[in-house]
Amino acid sequence: MYNWIVFLHVFSAFLFMLAHGVHAAAMLKFRGEPDPEKSLTFFNIVPEVALVRYLVVASGVFGFGAAIYAGFWRQGWVWSSAVIFIILMWIMFKYGAGYFEIIEGAATRLIEAKATNTDLEAAQQEFDRARHSPYPMMVSVVGVLSLALILWLMRFKPF
Repeated sequence: MYNWIVFLHVFSAFLFMLAHGVHAAAMLKFRGEPDPEKSLTFFNIVPEVALVRYLVVASGVFGFGAAIYAGFWRQGWVWSSAVIFIILMWIMFKYGAGYFEIIEGAATRLIEAKATNTDLEAAQQEFDRARHSPYPMMVSVVGVLSLALILWLMRFKPF
């Protein structure tokens, strides 16, 4: 039974990373796209956030289920992994989702400014600042390092 629970944990984590990878790719693609209308089309390929959240919950449920089933829940590495993942989710929500809101708002305002020919320079500067924000690289690096640390904790169970 334990092996099946671990399988479901790893499989749901894999599906999560696959779905979430599209979010990351779109976020990094925004940086190089100077056309606000084209940049808004990137939102068309991004999976629904609800799907990603369901996969996170499934991975967590199966992960804790495996830890409880095997008696690992008393060990520090399980709780360290959970704390790291909660911090990671907060960073992703604040800076990852926040970046999508920033870029969408800036692109929309630039499109409106071009259509009305008002505040064009300010809107262009806002869009350029949004495109060149450090958030995409920051959340990518933090995400990869955090998941590597969690994987290390799960695999080697150091404490």
